[in-house]
Amino acid sequence: MAARISAPAMSRHLRVLRQSGLVDAEPLDDDARARVYSLRPQRLRALQRWLDTFWGGQLAAFKTHVERRP
Repeated sequence: MAARISAPAMSRHLRVLRQSGLVDAEPLDDDARARVYSLRPQRLRALQRWLDTFWGGQLAAFKTHVERRP
């Protein structure tokens, strides 16, 4: 499945992921412009824990609010 995103947009997204530490980038030996990206599972697990904590609390509060309304 091909991504339907321009090359410059993809490059910007990958740069943000790289700067945040969610992916690593290794240059290819035969092409200085190309990189192989790999996920950093430990960083993704930390992100998942944060999202679960943040959104879990937010969604629980929203549910309580909605259930109190007539």
